[in-house]
Amino acid sequence: MVIVFSNLIGLLNDMGLPSALIQRKDAGEPYASSAFWINLSEGLVLTALFAAIAPAIALFFRESRLLAISLALSPLFLLTSLGMIQAALLQKRLHFKALAIVDVASIIIGGATAIGLALAGAGAWSLVAQGLASAASFSLLMFFAVDWKPALIFSWQSTRELLGYGLPLMGSSFVNYFNRNLDNMLIGKFLGGEQLGYYSLAYKLLLFPLQNVSSTLGRVMFPALALIQEDHAKVRDAYLKATRYIAAVTFPMMAGLALTAPQFVRVVFGPQWERSIFLVQVLASVGLIQSIGTTVGWIYMSQGRTDTMLKWSSFALVVISSSFAIGLLWKVEGVAVSYVVASTILIYPSFAIPFRFIDLKFTTFIRNLGRITACTAIMAASALASGKLLELKVGGGDTVRLFTMLATGIAIYGCSLFFLEQEIVKELAKLTISLLGKDRHTKESEVSR
Repeated sequence: MVIVFSNLIGLLNDMGLPSALIQRKDAGEPYASSAFWINLSEGLVLTALFAAIAPAIALFFRESRLLAISLALSPLFLLTSLGMIQAALLQKRLHFKALAIVDVASIIIGGATAIGLALAGAGAWSLVAQGLASAASFSLLMFFAVDWKPALIFSWQSTRELLGYGLPLMGSSFVNYFNRNLDNMLIGKFLGGEQLGYYSLAYKLLLFPLQNVSSTLGRVMFPALALIQEDHAKVRDAYLKATRYIAAVTFPMMAGLALTAPQFVRVVFGPQWERSIFLVQVLASVGLIQSIGTTVGWIYMSQGRTDTMLKWSSFALVVISSSFAIGLLWKVEGVAVSYVVASTILIYPSFAIPFRFIDLKFTTFIRNLGRITACTAIMAASALASGKLLELKVGGGDTVRLFTMLATGIAIYGCSLFFLEQEIVKELAKLTISLLGKDRHTKESEVSR
């Protein structure tokens, strides 16, 4: 309950300044130190603000225990603000190994703290301690991971330039938060907790490729594209290659999920979740679209056009929220279908607008994904045929059909990819060799890749 509010307030915690530092090529000491002191001040303000609204949070949920929990969690914003600029500098310099070490270490420290307190009977307080321990360890480790320390200087000119980029980005994050959560709010308010449970299950599966593929690659692509932001030809090439690799993973993943949804839901979650099957099948198409749709943020951010990003996000929120309101008339299934319809309507402008900044044609982008789409279609047809054939000839339960369709789909997709997209296969092979330590490249080649 508290995290719903802390996540919302947390969107204000950096004002877009870390991203502004990454995007700006000439961001020297005045920019970095000024951003650090602004972030630190903001962390103090948000800590005080969250402590002040703690009684309101407890009153909203009619749960008195939330008052103490909210007060205890309020330092989270201050602790987080202490390491944000250091993390941005690591990302800007493409030092992802150091960033990953700090990330994993802070997760382990927070998790160990939570488990230890939970075993000791601390209950919900173990989760409070987890958040505070993770944030504190992350910021502390960042001070050791980066060879930069904030200087006692502050430049209003540097701050204004950074905020000119960062504030619209923060606004876009706010709008996108509601884009991601408004449907859950409306379903919970008007249709009740049971229908929200069915919808949430399907929605979490939709978010899987976004959180584990697109967002992960985005941490690399944004600073890489910022380095070459003036050379639109290089930006286009890098963007097209990256989106093709994302599609190579997410397209078959979402198509396979839609095809195997009846068996997948019953086997993995149980027959009591059968109402989620239709929702999974419908929302899988949204997951497919958004897995590459979210990548346009790389263009807006690397090209310094967060102002246009905010305007488009605000317009999209109006369309999406209107579709949710209409969909409520047909219960949770109506919300899911309306989400797909609205997302489909927005496809062309959502890509065409940012593509103008790098002189990329929408038709070129579509052709770039043509062979991946063909491989996915071949896979889907083969998997569906294997499931139907098994049902007619042998019968078998959901588990057998699920694994048969998955095995067939993976095999056929791999073969299709080998014959139609050999470049991706070769690049994946090179990446595997590189990860095993058998391939050494210079810093310049890493940036180029």
